[in-house]
Amino acid sequence: MSSSSSEEVAAHKMILGIASDVFKRQFFGCLGEPKDEIEIKDAKVEVFDVMVQYIYHKKLDWMDYNLGFLSSLYYLAEKFIIEELREEIIASIPKHEVSEENVLDVAILAEDNLHHQPLSDTLYEAAASFLQHKFDGKLENVYNFCSETEASQANGLVLLKMLAKMKILPNPKCENCKQTPCLNGQVLTRENFVPGATVVEYHERSKLVQFDIDFFDGSGVQRELFGRKMFGQTYETIGYYTSNSTFKCF
Repeated sequence: MSSSSSEEVAAHKMILGIASDVFKRQFFGCLGEPKDEIEIKDAKVEVFDVMVQYIYHKKLDWMDYNLGFLSSLYYLAEKFIIEELREEIIASIPKHEVSEENVLDVAILAEDNLHHQPLSDTLYEAAASFLQHKFDGKLENVYNFCSETEASQANGLVLLKMLAKMKILPNPKCENCKQTPCLNGQVLTRENFVPGATVVEYHERSKLVQFDIDFFDGSGVQRELFGRKMFGQTYETIGYYTSNSTFKCF
């Protein structure tokens, strides 16, 4: 087989035919005379080669490939009707890192793949989930992000779509307080107490104390400080604190 760059990818046509009915028709008739080679004009050789490796059951780590590469691979998987490959690509997308530096690129990639709806939806959800966490329900964070984003038709379109997607996404559970919505800044009580959560309180002379809570009993919050720096010093103590603390989630 030869790709759009005229490079060849060697494979057994019988194995390809078993994996894909499209290959079967191309190699063994139905669409013409049987042939030993087919030309692939719409894919880069490295992407096509990965699909062949998948068909040969080579162990692949999808985290080794960026989302642009995986989108091209998804196109081939859909073209040649390899459903398992499509499903694995979709499942890998949420595991890829989305950051402030690439979130708009991910969303634009989603927009470019609207004709592959499952792929587009998953990419948009990954980008929207990042912004949902970044904005944390605060309009000021939305304003700041928009003011720092280059004004362009493409950015504006995908940003609006991500904001709309955020409305239907489930709120992520806070890793610190284990609640949705997050309890950051709210007063610690017996009802919302979470073992291991980080809380803060103002001590005498208005100095901020931050520590991890261990368990709640009738005397207040028992806390353990192991090598935690407070007031520029390191303490290793066990003691009781009254419950005038607030959650410190970020």
